[in-house]
Amino acid sequence: MINMSQQEIQELSKNVGRGQYPNGILRVQKEKDSVDEEALKEMQSLHTVVATLIATVTFAAGFTLPGGYWGKEGPIPGTPILIKNAGFQAFVVSDVIAMVLSVSAIFIYFLTPIKTLRQTPFLSEVPHYLILVSLLAMVVAFTTGTYAVLAPSVGLSVATCVLGSSFSLFAFVTMFMLVHGHYQRIMGHN
Repeated sequence: MINMSQQEIQELSKNVGRGQYPNGILRVQKEKDSVDEEALKEMQSLHTVVATLIATVTFAAGFTLPGGYWGKEGPIPGTPILIKNAGFQAFVVSDVIAMVLSVSAIFIYFLTPIKTLRQTPFLSEVPHYLILVSLLAMVVAFTTGTYAVLAPSVGLSVATCVLGSSFSLFAFVTMFMLVHGHYQRIMGHN
């Protein structure tokens, strides 16, 4: 039997948590994994809602085109009035980009179970970036569509472009910082 004095026990307990394994040799990760899975479910749900809203808005904007359609009196009935306008063409392209990217994000989330998302972080990041780019494309679509309709009013059309561009600049800087930070984490840089 080992007899230790109170003083010896206090001396030995001073070094607890300061050695090679300060948190112990084994770690129980069960709670952390369940939190991660719950956070992933919440993130997937939120992203799916946002992507669905973007897809809905861009789908509707694709059929209710700025400027309207030619009636029976137009050159080709049923075609967009502003079809030759550069702003309108930019609207159509950016609207389609927003629609395709948001639907792609929804598609990835529907086909990917939570377990796979947890094991492959890349799959949870791709829809995130797709949604960010589709948000940017939606703002570009709004800006260019408004510009196409307001072209006769130079002041309003320029104001629309400046305000839309300011958001685009903010979005590009934010996305650059996110991607750069992600790259830094992957490469192990601080």
